[in-house]
Amino acid sequence: MENNIREIKEKCNVFSKCMDVDLDFQENLMSYNDDLLKIVRCCVNNFVVNTDYNNGVLTIYGKSKIYLTYVSETSSCITTADFEEDFQKSITIEGNYDDVTTDISVVNRYSNFRVINQRRIDIHNAFALNIKVCACNPVDMIEEAPNVLVRRDSVNYLSLIGTSYARAEFEEEAMIPADSDVIRKIINTFSAVHTEEVKIIKNKMLVKASAEFSFLYTTDTENEVIKKCEKSISISKIIDINGIDEEDKAIVNLNVGNMYVKPKVDKNNELRMIEILGDINVNASVFRQVSGSLSTDSYATENEVNNTFSKISLNTNGEFLSDIINDKAVFEFDNINIVEVVDLSLNISDGKNLELTAFVRNENSEVIYISQKKEISITSFSASAVYVKSFDYVINSSNEISVRFLIEYTAVKFEEKTFNVLSEIKVSDKPMADSPALVVYFAKEQEALWDIAKKFRTSVDLIKSENELKDDVLDTRRILLIPGM
Repeated sequence: MENNIREIKEKCNVFSKCMDVDLDFQENLMSYNDDLLKIVRCCVNNFVVNTDYNNGVLTIYGKSKIYLTYVSETSSCITTADFEEDFQKSITIEGNYDDVTTDISVVNRYSNFRVINQRRIDIHNAFALNIKVCACNPVDMIEEAPNVLVRRDSVNYLSLIGTSYARAEFEEEAMIPADSDVIRKIINTFSAVHTEEVKIIKNKMLVKASAEFSFLYTTDTENEVIKKCEKSISISKIIDINGIDEEDKAIVNLNVGNMYVKPKVDKNNELRMIEILGDINVNASVFRQVSGSLSTDSYATENEVNNTFSKISLNTNGEFLSDIINDKAVFEFDNINIVEVVDLSLNISDGKNLELTAFVRNENSEVIYISQKKEISITSFSASAVYVKSFDYVINSSNEISVRFLIEYTAVKFEEKTFNVLSEIKVSDKPMADSPALVVYFAKEQEALWDIAKKFRTSVDLIKSENELKDDVLDTRRILLIPGM
């Protein structure tokens, strides 16, 4: 009779790192852009578009989208410009793996700018890449062996089935209010996206999302007037992930990647529509709850045994959570007198910060951009997707805005634990001395019957039967009768 061997193939974390990225850009306004007098807002959106693992090197491909809102020197009106830069980062992963999945999130640190002249701006962009690489290290585990007793320990864990990066493209149109003058220029876009539904079937996952856009535009009138237009759209994306099934659960993070907006004429040939083009980045990790057993020890009753072990890491004590947080926050801004909020956006950044961004008017009717982050009280998870589902706000005072918000999150928690599993058993040909037929043993509290049986070269079942026990671990000190084999 040969050993019964099972191969365990579980993805585990083989590499984690937070990589700081600093990029410097020199951007020149296009010929159709007005000369620059003063910058109102400079915003950089960094996102990952793809990854590649080859010969121990992980390469991350991403984009930096730069959005500029500024005052034109020519007309003293607010206008806008945008730029796009690619970035690429490579990092060496020790060990050569065949089946690799990556989970990479972007944490925007800050961006600052320096105006060089009327046509050029230098931008410093700082962000971090939170990198987690999981790979499969197959381990052979002996489940049964002839003439040997094998210890089997139950274990519950979360298995990472797969991850995916995908893009969901959208192309929509927004109509400005009927009582508004026609569009002259679009000067800003706020956007937010969150999941509405995630459904998994065999090898496929359907993600339904909702995206909200808020546009500021100037009207084609003698005196510049700033107006606001809003648009909500639904987006669906089917993602292929090999091996997933309908009982699995996913953590899905969404963010707006590429985005292009421009005025568009309606059927009356008037600029009363806004065309929206772009894509949503979908970052998904799929987990499965697994109950199984591991071979962790062995012995023989008549011969010496030499055990060899291999290590395997599993995500134990796993649980899926979801909740809604209904709360409020107050944002205070120094050196500003807020008279009116022109437009305001509220989003989650870094998974733990509530970020308010807004265009406001001061007492001089100047349009000013403000931004502030506040850490929200939320538990730390192994992986999570956190979104602002809705919010409203009021101006408390000239420098204070109060926001009431509804946050929804889905998350997974687990504890990564390393186990020694039995990978090889060598049984000596030399027999051991006979063990006594019956032994009286003074057992300790919380002592495992396996350890006692191994010590006296008998079996757990015989000890249980002789002493009328049901559990494998003693809950109190007691005297046991240990029968021989």
